[in-house]
Amino acid sequence: MKKTLLINFFGVIFIIFFLEIIIRVFNFAGLQGYDKNFFYSENGFALNKPNNQLKVFGKYARIDSNGFRVPLDDSVYDKNKTSILFLGDSVSFGVGVKEKETFIGLLRGKSNKNILNASVSGHNLESYLYFIEKYNNKLDSKFNEAIIFLCLNDIISYQGVLPKKTLTENNDNNKFIENNVKNNISLKINIFLREKSTLFVFLKGLLTNPAKRHYNYISWMYKNEESLKQYKKSISKIAIFSKSKNIKTTFVLLPYAYQINNKCELQFMVPQSKIKKIFEELNLVIYDYSYKFCNNPMNKFFFLPFDPVHLSTDGHKYVNSLLIKDNLIKQ
Repeated sequence: MKKTLLINFFGVIFIIFFLEIIIRVFNFAGLQGYDKNFFYSENGFALNKPNNQLKVFGKYARIDSNGFRVPLDDSVYDKNKTSILFLGDSVSFGVGVKEKETFIGLLRGKSNKNILNASVSGHNLESYLYFIEKYNNKLDSKFNEAIIFLCLNDIISYQGVLPKKTLTENNDNNKFIENNVKNNISLKINIFLREKSTLFVFLKGLLTNPAKRHYNYISWMYKNEESLKQYKKSISKIAIFSKSKNIKTTFVLLPYAYQINNKCELQFMVPQSKIKKIFEELNLVIYDYSYKFCNNPMNKFFFLPFDPVHLSTDGHKYVNSLLIKDNLIKQ
């Protein structure tokens, strides 16, 4: 009896390891999660920890002295050149993808300006205003252009991807990054498994449809008038500050995978229509790439496997091509 149990036990372990290897080799799913030492907090906002190199979504990411994502090899700013600042969350940071394969990384060498990727996972509209002001006053390499990449989850009032007690505060302010999840055992188990096992990510993706779940969680907020008013207020503040400092600021909107999976049917595009209405009321331009994604026959390869919003290498290449085509990046 004991021998049979032992054989069955090791058989199950073997199958799990075998499936884990198969999923990794054929990229059926990728690791998710962040090293808790990747971030620190400043005045309640999360930043990438400077001079750091740790894994994010299973890929190494290097952060320079300013907190910007840079290539793993040497990256030097030319002080004789002007710079362009990129702001966004984990999508423009490029989680799960090598820096040189992200749409911002692909711009290095194509642009005649320094590329400053100040994207931080979990950032939102409030964050973008704070950091465009911060970097305008701080950076040695001055920028006269900024591109802000918007996702549907920017309407959320809190920001941050880690529970607040895992973040280090670099001043006396006791305000930490807010998070909407409770710190409980099931959460800890989920975080551990998604950081260690692609099999877990694969099975969870099959069984729970994360693309649909995340879209449903976000989309209802675009029916909330208070949330929309705050969204408009934040965009207006960014635009006013940019104008006052002669910063050419461009906004780019990227879609959710669930919208693309449903071919951008109108019932799933309410968030985009609400956002574009806000920009029209403010007399601002926004580049909405949602329908361009839908019209591309290769769009099923544009997102990481079982991921609701993060782009694959193909998705990053496509966004890069759109930025160049729309002349948002001077070559």
